[in-house]
Amino acid sequence: MQKLDVFAVLREAWELTRQNLNPLLGASLLTFVILVASAMLLVQLYASMQGLDLTDAEQLKQSMEPVQLILVLILAPFEAALAYMGWRRATGQPVEMSMVFRSWAMAVPLSLIALVTAVVVNLGLFLLVLPGVYLMAVLSQANLYYLFHRGSPIKAMIDSAKVVHGQLFAVITVYSAMIVILMVATIPMGLGLVLAIPMFFHMKGVLFRELFPELSPQAATPEEPKSEETRSDSHFEA
Repeated sequence: MQKLDVFAVLREAWELTRQNLNPLLGASLLTFVILVASAMLLVQLYASMQGLDLTDAEQLKQSMEPVQLILVLILAPFEAALAYMGWRRATGQPVEMSMVFRSWAMAVPLSLIALVTAVVVNLGLFLLVLPGVYLMAVLSQANLYYLFHRGSPIKAMIDSAKVVHGQLFAVITVYSAMIVILMVATIPMGLGLVLAIPMFFHMKGVLFRELFPELSPQAATPEEPKSEETRSDSHFEA
């Protein structure tokens, strides 16, 4: 595999965003609304169960702590779907806003990938920082990779990590540049995120296409996600 061209990845991600902001913007906003609504509901529920006063800053913080983990699990299938939509744009395929819900057919394994990733990355960051950065990079494509290969979530994490490891410096550079773009986008009252968030998922799509070219439409034709009872192959179609 040729070395990734970091500037080419970022440039294409921007061009995809500039050419058509939707439906990734709409899907991202919908995901944000669902997460905020879920957070408010869960905090209220937990606070009422524990008898906490949400008007008190300390008790509000206490009620939010267990909710954060649940939000990570809720976000996992949405994040995978948004990345998949970015990949479809990067491979010239049609994209619809409704695709943001398609990954819920695999919510449990995707949530497991998100949970394991969060645990090992935070452990790595706590121990020596660099191991955490490394793990964050090599596991960054695991959820999208799973949509195509399914089976064991842990195996998907390992297999995708092996590929990303071969392009480690480029992947870290791309994500670092994207983090800077996202941070700058928050300065004008967060308005820049309207462009930066869709660009982030377009970037993930372009990056995935370059890392796993065998999964592009010319090499593979994913099929519609089915229930566990009727599913007979390992591909994904949103």
